[in-house]
Amino acid sequence: MKADGARSYSSPLRAEQAAATRDRIVDATVALLRDGDPSAFGMRDVAERAGVSVRTVYRCFPTKDDLIAGVLAAINERLLAAAGEPPATADAVVEGVGTVVPAIFALEPLYQALFATAAGREAHRGTGAERLSAIEAAFAEDLADLPAEQTRRFAAALHLVTSSRSVFFLKDYAGLDVADTAVTIEWMVSALVAGLRDPDLREALGRPEETD
Repeated sequence: MKADGARSYSSPLRAEQAAATRDRIVDATVALLRDGDPSAFGMRDVAERAGVSVRTVYRCFPTKDDLIAGVLAAINERLLAAAGEPPATADAVVEGVGTVVPAIFALEPLYQALFATAAGREAHRGTGAERLSAIEAAFAEDLADLPAEQTRRFAAALHLVTSSRSVFFLKDYAGLDVADTAVTIEWMVSALVAGLRDPDLREALGRPEETD
């Protein structure tokens, strides 16, 4: 019984320690990608920055692509912890902007590191289909009577305005702070939703151009 009790106690502790080590390695990777040449860093550099052995880095992340995937996973985990589960309804999408935007601002170093490499950009693009599906599910009632092509356009437009890229564009190119960025994106989302729910407007926006 005592041995079993020890195993049940130590197993969560080991898992917690392993997660902390992975976080240190991810944060070291982020720092290296932001501060230096993204193509030049190696596993030894990561190990030195994280304060762990090279063997530990390889055990957690066997390749550099796995390290980049680890950065993306960390973004998703930390965004979930800060902003909660992705919105499951249309109203929740609008209401959630004020929570999601500050969380994205806080994760900017990780996003910068992710976008610094081709592998990171490709990994981020790979999340697009899941995000589009989530949007279509949240707006299923509003989209029910729309043709597939209009549904695709709406989901793509909403994905664009709520993306991390849009958040950082408004910050870096328009000079908006976190509060102004959240208000602006909430306004854009509300305008898209209002257009979707206005039969005349959504028909006009979705109508293909006539050709002679």
